[in-house]
Amino acid sequence: MTRLYYDIVKDIPDSLRTLDESLVKSTGLNLFELAARAAGVETRILSREIGNYVAAVVPITSGQGIITGFSEAVNAILWHIGIESYITREPDVAGIGEALTCGADIFFAADDHKFLAANLNSSVVIDNSQATAAGFVQALAAAAEYRGANLQGEPVLVIGLGPVGSHAVCELEKLGARVRVFDIDTEKMNRFTRLNKDVTPASEIGAALLEANYVLDATPAPDIISEEQMRREMVVSCPGVPHGLTDGALAAAGTRFIHDNLPIGVAVMALRSISNMWD
Repeated sequence: MTRLYYDIVKDIPDSLRTLDESLVKSTGLNLFELAARAAGVETRILSREIGNYVAAVVPITSGQGIITGFSEAVNAILWHIGIESYITREPDVAGIGEALTCGADIFFAADDHKFLAANLNSSVVIDNSQATAAGFVQALAAAAEYRGANLQGEPVLVIGLGPVGSHAVCELEKLGARVRVFDIDTEKMNRFTRLNKDVTPASEIGAALLEANYVLDATPAPDIISEEQMRREMVVSCPGVPHGLTDGALAAAGTRFIHDNLPIGVAVMALRSISNMWD
């Protein structure tokens, strides 16, 4: 997970209803419905079961330390999708101990390198990178279906082969998409495509954008998709923070652009962490 900072997360608690409205316009699904799809569970089952779980958000001080507002944002997202949640009074190991002794079913914790949700009843651990990849791939698939298409056999360009981008490739292949990848680190890209024979590398991002109606941008690089490249048929699902569209491309994309700074990944983490309990 890219390390976030206060200005990125501070507005999340107050923007979740707006995010729901945006997601519905782009995909036909709100945050809870999209996360349920990515977790592979029917919303009616989740709606019935979700109120039985309590989550603890544990601040972590190691490395560069606590990100101001991060725990509050995670807590707000969990409440928004229907999970009772609280932030532990103590950080680190003491906070995990507090979650255990207070009977939490799940705890969420992030350091500089990993953001995990752990189900304390089943010992299932969900990684944010995998959950975020699944959420944004399913958002791209839902957006295609919302427009009367699907990703089966469609060329999809994945930009960036970090943890989220690499997991997204696997998720897209499960949906039958024809995946092409681009990364500025050509050695990494070529190594990845040698290990994943059905994935093809793109030597130049501009040409690759002309050939794909569906794009998943998993880089933290800004301004890599211009207004001219944002064609009328193109749908962009963007877990990268910040997103990669120029101001002109963002205006041109309208509802064909799907992006948030944290909620989709957290919602998928939460629902995946509990779905195994009664699946």
